[in-house]
Amino acid sequence: MQSRALLSVCISTFNRRDRVATLVQELLRAQVCVHVHGSTDGTSEALAEIASRDARLVVTTGPNGSRGVAMFSAIASATGDYCMIFDDDDDLFTDRLPEVCECLSRQGADEKIAGLVFSMVLEGPDATANQFPSERTNLIKMRADEGVVGDKKEVIRTPLLKRVAVPPAGRFRRVPTSLLWSRLAIEYDVICVNVDIGRKRYLPEGMTARIRLLQRQNPYPMLLLNLNYVRAFWIGRYRSVRFLGKAFLACLSFGALSFPFLLKRSFARVIS
Repeated sequence: MQSRALLSVCISTFNRRDRVATLVQELLRAQVCVHVHGSTDGTSEALAEIASRDARLVVTTGPNGSRGVAMFSAIASATGDYCMIFDDDDDLFTDRLPEVCECLSRQGADEKIAGLVFSMVLEGPDATANQFPSERTNLIKMRADEGVVGDKKEVIRTPLLKRVAVPPAGRFRRVPTSLLWSRLAIEYDVICVNVDIGRKRYLPEGMTARIRLLQRQNPYPMLLLNLNYVRAFWIGRYRSVRFLGKAFLACLSFGALSFPFLLKRSFARVIS
């Protein structure tokens, strides 16, 4: 019988066969869960060939619905003690994976700790990662009070991640990963580790290049995210009034954009 994995890496991918196949080969020291949403470039077949040789790779497939649906599907497949969400344009420094697992294995039994956060560097010869100023914080306070806005890699206890990985009502092409982190931050802290474990790439055809447009086209998840920011302030999870003000204005903006969806949803409930 195969022993349970310490770490599951969850990847959503679309039409990046060569890129994701290489990434999976790098990551296969852990369990890897990939959801292929509607790829037509042979991604599923390439990954199936790898999975036939290594049971640590779990591949699920579905239509090209959204990155959010794919992310939630990949998380649902995870069976490791901890779970890390990985984009198919990320790189892992493979020599750091044993260090990640060693840090996880040393984690204590504090039920208020959701997991660990490692740093990532941006693509480029002079790129460096932000340093975490606190050893223990939460995933909203880190940004609001401590000014950590660069890329980072969250490694979260799998049962907790599955609990917050619930898609919002409706069908949206983009559900920000930060919505999951905001849900965790309401109740749980994380331990920060100033170790760069990978490099973040932003490919020209990726979602990041169209982030503002996608946010406007998918306003309801953004509304939920900023409502969590407001709630977190009132229960004392961070102190920045400036961050609160931005979240409140975002609630007004995304709330207005979400109004047709909310009205339609309310009407559907009335007639059902």
